[in-house]
Formats: sequence, structure tokens, C-alpha cells
Amino acid sequence: MKEILIEGPYFEDFTVGEFLEEAPSITLTEGHANMHQMLFGDRSRLPLDHHLAHKITGSDRPIANGIMAMGFAIGQTTYGSQNVMGNLFYRGVVLKKPVYIGDTLSTTTQIVALRQNKVKGGRPSTGMVGLEITTTNQNGDEIMRFWRCPMVPCRDPKAQTGHADYLDIIPSDISAETLIDAAPKDWDLDAFRQRFSGIHFDQVETDVLFKIKARDTVTSAPELTRVTLNLAMTHTDAGASVYGKRLVYGGHTISIAAAQLLRALPNTLSILAWRHCNHVAPVFEDDILRSEITVLKKTPLPSGGGLVDLQINVMADRGENAPKEGTNDHVLDWGLVIFMA
Repeated sequence: MKEILIEGPYFEDFTVGEFLEEAPSITLTEGHANMHQMLFGDRSRLPLDHHLAHKITGSDRPIANGIMAMGFAIGQTTYGSQNVMGNLFYRGVVLKKPVYIGDTLSTTTQIVALRQNKVKGGRPSTGMVGLEITTTNQNGDEIMRFWRCPMVPCRDPKAQTGHADYLDIIPSDISAETLIDAAPKDWDLDAFRQRFSGIHFDQVETDVLFKIKARDTVTSAPELTRVTLNLAMTHTDAGASVYGKRLVYGGHTISIAAAQLLRALPNTLSILAWRHCNHVAPVFEDDILRSEITVLKKTPLPSGGGLVDLQINVMADRGENAPKEGTNDHVLDWGLVIFMA
């Protein structure tokens, strides 16, 4: 009997310029929204309240949580990172158009850079894979275009591929014009401000650090991996992880941080962009995460409201079941832009 091993590509298998196997498109449903809410307790006002969302956005369709949509887009890119050791960073994530329940997201992934890591201490050969990702909706509208960089092992542990591309081909910042274009122009911001008291754009102060006391324990990590179509084996199989235990999908950590952000700024309308997002240390099931949020700057918009640049640092209390008992490690360095009324 002929045997075929299905294992996903290794670093030597990639070529700059190639498009990876296309993932299934995903139609976002209320079931997905319920799953996201169950896992993260996200208190975003518009996705939770359909009547409010209709009043503010003017759409008859419920708006989807933007972080949830981003998580699905990332999951659709993981054909090439099935053997991933860890995703190092994201760059240039911009939610160019609001996403609604019922929208169908399709994602293409192209390799734009390959760089083999220097071999240290006799370790097996690995490399970094620069990916450019484009997500569109059912109408062909571009919803997101962004970049990420997984680290992937070589099939031959002693491989010398010669790949030495500079990763600075990946954009390091997002222009002000791109952010202004992405901000919704026709939402009724006055109605939102009148409906809710507390901090809106005008009341936000810069150079403020919010320390979120309430922490969240990472649970159901493999379930989120599967529902987002994430193929990376390290998230579902401890034997496939370089840590000897399942590595939590980065989108899980990001979603917890996004939910904790709303404790400080509950009138956030949407997370519009990620200037950078670096996974600086691994996260494991049962880690307890907390966030520290710094307000960096404000940009008023011609149509009202404005953009607020934030820096979020997420710390993990490892607890007794993690590699370092009682540690409090910095695991996420996230620079993002929110849209406020």
C-alpha cells in the first residue's frame, strides 16, 4: 500500500514570491461571535448590542468584533506554518473596513522574504519566513493587508539554505493617511457619546499608564486554534512543540489583551490597527495574563472622534504548572491604534 505523509512544509520548501495553499473561506456567524465572547469576555459595546450597532453604524447587520475577524484571517494563513516553532511578530495590521456577521473572509498568503537563522550551539537549522497576507470579503473588498513572520525548522537539521533576505522588506509603520482612511466616516459618533458617559476621545489623556488588576487565565487554547482553522501543530500537540507542552496561539493572547483594554477604555469603538505586535515569550495553557496600557498620542479626525495610539505590555504569571514556577514574564509587546467617538 502506498503511504503519503501529510506534514506541512519546512523552511527549505519555501520560495520567495510563491503563494501558499489557499485556506477555506469563512462566513462569520453568531456562533463564532458567541465562541469569542465565551473565551474572552470581550465587552466591546457595538458587537454585543445589535440595536446600538444599527443606530451607530447604520447597518442592518450586526457588526463583528474586529479582533475576532483578525484571528480568523491569521488562522487562514497557517498552511505554511504547520511546523512553526513560534510566530515572532505581526506588522501593518489595519482593519480597512468594518466586518459584519454574515461576511465571508477569504485570505491569500504570499512569501516575501526568507532568512535562515545562524546556527548556535549545534542546534538544528531554522529560518524566518516573511508572509504578506491579504483578506477580502465576499464583495472583493480588501479588509486587511498585513505581514507576519513565523520561525520554521529545516527538514535537514544541518541545512545551509543560503536564504539571507532582509526582513525590512516588511513595512515597519503605518501611515497617517492609511489610518484616517480606515476610520469609519459615516458612524453617528454624537449618538454614541450621548448614550455613554465616561472617557471618550476628548477626555483621553496622554502619558497615562493603566494597570489592569483583573487577570485572565488562558483556557480552551486548542479549541480556539481549531475554530480559526489554525494548522500549527505546536498549538494542539505537545509532542510537536519545542517546549514539550502546547504553545498557545498568539491570537489567544492578543484577544485577552484586547478584552482587558476595555476595562480601562470601555468606550473604545474598535481596534483599528496594530503598528507592531511582538510575541516576546511563549504563553501556555493555564498561564494567568495581565495587561499594562500606556496612552501614547491622540489624532483627531476631520469627521469627528479620533485615533488613540496605545502600547500594551502583557505579563504572564506562570504558576506552578508552567516551566518557571511563580514567574511573571513579559509575553506580548503590542502597539495599536483604537478608534473613539
